[in-house]
Amino acid sequence: MIVEHNHLIELEELGVLYGRDCIFVDNVVQTGSTLKFKGKINGRLASKIHDNIWIPYELTFKQVIKYSSCELDTFEASRNEAYATCKASFFIIQNSECLKKIPIRYDYKKYDYKHFMVCTYDFIFNVLAVDYKLKHDFNKLEN
Repeated sequence: MIVEHNHLIELEELGVLYGRDCIFVDNVVQTGSTLKFKGKINGRLASKIHDNIWIPYELTFKQVIKYSSCELDTFEASRNEAYATCKASFFIIQNSECLKKIPIRYDYKKYDYKHFMVCTYDFIFNVLAVDYKLKHDFNKLEN
């Protein structure tokens, strides 16, 4: 039996994002099969930054087939193993049971999809999508 496990996402300029206070979400918008998060990243908790700055970001998931959110303390109380074993704020769950079990349209290829987890200060988001893109703006930093 193959067990699901976490794969940390290392972002080119930010590194790995760690901790409950790392990702703050101002809004989440779904347009068709695109899901877009906007907010700020705490630079102190980005492994390549470590400065007391707030970095505006836009995280876009492409070809989303499912997503869900759960309030953080409720999620922690559910003893979710993938979350419990990882202190990162943004990662992929490999060999995802959720992805294995979801019935996908006959014209979609299940192996194209990934199970992303975004852990924010208030909520945990599970996103099943083909890919993501993170844009950040170092020109609009806040202290």
